[in-house]
Amino acid sequence: MIDLFTAWSRMVSAGLDMQSTWLRGVETMQASGSVINARTDMMRSIPQAGDLGEYARMVPEKVDAFSRSAQAVARDTMAMQTAWATQMQRIGMMMLGGRLPTMAEAATLATQTAEYSLGAMTAGARLGKGALAPVHRTATGNARRLKRAKPRCFSPLIVQ
Repeated sequence: MIDLFTAWSRMVSAGLDMQSTWLRGVETMQASGSVINARTDMMRSIPQAGDLGEYARMVPEKVDAFSRSAQAVARDTMAMQTAWATQMQRIGMMMLGGRLPTMAEAATLATQTAEYSLGAMTAGARLGKGALAPVHRTATGNARRLKRAKPRCFSPLIVQ
């Protein structure tokens, strides 16, 4: 039998994880805006030798972050699919029994279904968190690094 306090705690924990993921999503959007602004200003000004390193990191860092994100989504999705298949096997075996389930069998299936439901909810929260983490880490790291960089003057005309 499932413990109601534990079930409630797991639901609250999943909800807090989802809220934390939302907050990190907002931070990611803010950091992305500041990185885009800083890099755009850098491109508008006269190119410096140090800019080449910044330009060179733009694409590889995105590929790396989104690859890590895709790996996390694939891993968590496979775990969720495995749990779903296991639950469907339990229900299928109960249906193929050729008789009505006993009270003990029905109670066991009800407990397993409740555990599956809680697990699916927490896995969904974990999936979002895992998908966002590499992108958040890259965007906020870039924003911090570019904020520390020396601002340069805007030069619309190149004088020769």
